Amino acid sequence: MELVEVGELAAVVRCRHCLKDWPTRMKSCPECLAELRVDPLRASDMLSTMLARGFYLARPEATVPFEQGPACTLLRARPQASMIFVGVDGFLEAHVDGRDHRAIPPLTCRDLDGQELFRLDRYQAADDALVAFGADGASLGTFLLRPDTIDSIIDVRDETSAPVAALRATRNRAGDGFDLVETGGSAVARIHHSQVETDGWVDDEWSLQPVIDRRLPLRPLAAVALLLAAKVLLGRAAPTHLPKQQQLNWQDLADEL
Repeated sequence: MELVEVGELAAVVRCRHCLKDWPTRMKSCPECLAELRVDPLRASDMLSTMLARGFYLARPEATVPFEQGPACTLLRARPQASMIFVGVDGFLEAHVDGRDHRAIPPLTCRDLDGQELFRLDRYQAADDALVAFGADGASLGTFLLRPDTIDSIIDVRDETSAPVAALRATRNRAGDGFDLVETGGSAVARIHHSQVETDGWVDDEWSLQPVIDRRLPLRPLAAVALLLAAKVLLGRAAPTHLPKQQQLNWQDLADEL
């Protein structure tokens, strides 16, 4: 019989997909079947398989959150699950904690190991406004929805509360989205959103893509926080369940596309 040390029995490893802890002897998560330890060399080979199963592979352990920049997509893998950030390479970058799964502040963006990256909360000095704080408690940025405007516009301030940009509805292009326009300048990033149906539930997904060769007037994590703020201020707080007939119509439309 193989002897196992007491310390080994007590040790656990956290699943980076569903965030549940399991004994270190396990190779895969019993809850979601994701692999508990990811070999970076195998990551690219596993990615297409994991995405096909509806899961997102955690970024390699040697990398840091949003190492390649703030470009990412904010979504839910399942209707009643918390929101997650997925990088442009398809890797899971971070997840969002709140009172429940709804996009209602206060919200905390956490690294895959549970460490806080930033917190998004109400800005008490104005209505329909949010402020992002870093893990050290310092401000990252403030996002204020302009009142009484035909088009939804979010004014963006940096960590010093200086107005640096505005998020405006996209003009002269197909699809739903917004341009992040630098104060006195041009667009430095674009945010797209779309409605996605999963298992009879509809939710909106939000994506941020900086414009090539343009410098963002925000820190990378502040830009990620802006994406979450756009979801809170302009998007759905939670997925909406479709009646059966609407589910069928939605599927017919998807088939036509």
